[in-house]
Amino acid sequence: MKNKFSILLIVSYLLAFSVNLMPSLKYPDVKVNISHLLATLLFIFLLLMYSKKGSKTLKVFSIVGVVSGVLIFVVKTFENAMLENAILDAIASIQYPLFLIFTTPIFGGNILFNLSYGSYSLLMSLFYGAVLCLTLYFKKNVTRTV
Repeated sequence: MKNKFSILLIVSYLLAFSVNLMPSLKYPDVKVNISHLLATLLFIFLLLMYSKKGSKTLKVFSIVGVVSGVLIFVVKTFENAMLENAILDAIASIQYPLFLIFTTPIFGGNILFNLSYGSYSLLMSLFYGAVLCLTLYFKKNVTRTV
């Protein structure tokens, strides 16, 4: 059963990623619709359910998700002001893989907020923070009962 739920979570991630890929890359030119929201909600629901297991892998995934959301927001904020800065260009090249890995699967939720990708990434870092808190809470409860 443990492996089945992990496989279901991975499949939902891949589904949400594939459905939300084009809208997240082309936003605001491509509109987010209800199918993107449904794929996102499925992934979010399964991710929250998986946090009950207190997995170390999910803990690391959530920490990197929080950091990536904040990093994307900071880079997007300074991107327009400092176009010619080489250091910012190097950091910006790191932002794109993080955006694809962590923000794209949950980009369907932007139908509710209609934010820029930087602001939405910051908002989703709060979601990953909540998943991290739930994972730590349930891990602490699992170790107490054992």
